[in-house]
Formats: sequence, structure tokens, C-alpha cells
Amino acid sequence: MSVPALAPEALDRRHAYVGWPPADTFPRGSVVTIGVFDGFHRGHEALVRQTVGHARRLGLPAVLLTFSPHPLAVLAPGAAPRQLMSIDDRVSHALSLGIDAVVVLPFTVSLAAQSVADFVSSGLVGALGVRQLVLGDNFRCGRGGEGDVARLVGLGRTHGFRVEAVDLVEAAGQRCSSTEVRRCLARGDVATARQLLGRDDPRVLVLG
Repeated sequence: MSVPALAPEALDRRHAYVGWPPADTFPRGSVVTIGVFDGFHRGHEALVRQTVGHARRLGLPAVLLTFSPHPLAVLAPGAAPRQLMSIDDRVSHALSLGIDAVVVLPFTVSLAAQSVADFVSSGLVGALGVRQLVLGDNFRCGRGGEGDVARLVGLGRTHGFRVEAVDLVEAAGQRCSSTEVRRCLARGDVATARQLLGRDDPRVLVLG
């Protein structure tokens, strides 16, 4: 399976960065949320609401950090899921929810091998000046998934930022996840997929 190239020209260049932005982009710091955000279901939107709320309270920009392609397209191509939203649709939807800037990291083998300590110090702190980090409570990053919420809380103490873990969101009697949305669409259950998304979105609600 080939990995699609990331096309920076497709993004809203006023508010999106491909790769880490220059270190002086957010001189006062930022509030950051991280994830793939494929489909932008209710759980994703809950993360964004918390991120934007903290950012407005602190007077800082709200930054969404995402990845393209999907990590599994690099790490296990045979298991890579069908994409629910293109990267430019993810960027535009994030901005419509109040996010001030989107950082799209090209997901590569070298990024997957980076330690969570280095990812935090060089990226989250060095490039974004993170002051508050908002994550789903099952989030993991860094080499081998070593960076769970507890590890990130510890790194936050070292670098001077706070970490908030947001509980997973449920709808239609099940956890909201991109995987569940795909399962619903695969079996033709558009109604449940719509409930998991929390909106009627023709970009996502395509049977496959």
C-alpha cells in the first residue's frame, strides 16, 4: 500500500502548518490538543471544546496537532483504516470549531521512533510553547506508545505545562470512535454513524 503524499497547498495556509512551525510562532505559548481526528466525532469535538475554552480563558491560541497519513498507513499498511475525512477537511472543520491553528505532522517511521520526551521537549514545548495539553484519556504517543497520560503529566511538571485528560464520549449506547463510525458505515448503519458523529456530514457518512 502506498502512502499518499501530503499536499501543503491543499491546506488553509493562513492557519495550518505542515511540520512543526518556527519556534517564535506562538511567543506567549498555546493550548494544544493532539490526535488523528479522523471524522471528527463527538469525542473529538469534546476535546476541541475543552481546548478552545482553556485557550480563551488564558488568552492564548488554541492549536490542534494532527498527523497525515494515518499512523497505521506507515506502521502497518495492511491494517490501515479507510480515511473518513481528508486532511484538508479535517483542517477546515477544526477551524470552524474555533481552533486558531492546525499543525499537521507528516507521520513517518522516524517520527514513530521518536521518544515521548523528545517529542514533548522539541515539539510541544520548543515549537508550540504548550501551556495546557488536552487529550483523550486513552491517548498515547512516542516510541512504542510509551507516552500515556501519566507519562505526559510527569513531563508537564518538568516543562511547566498542565495536562487534562478528557473522558471518552458515548452515544447510541457505545463509545464514540472513528473505528465505530467505520463499522457502522461498513454495515450500512448510517443512522448510528450519524449519532456517533453528532451531525449530518456528507463528507463522512458514505457507505463503504
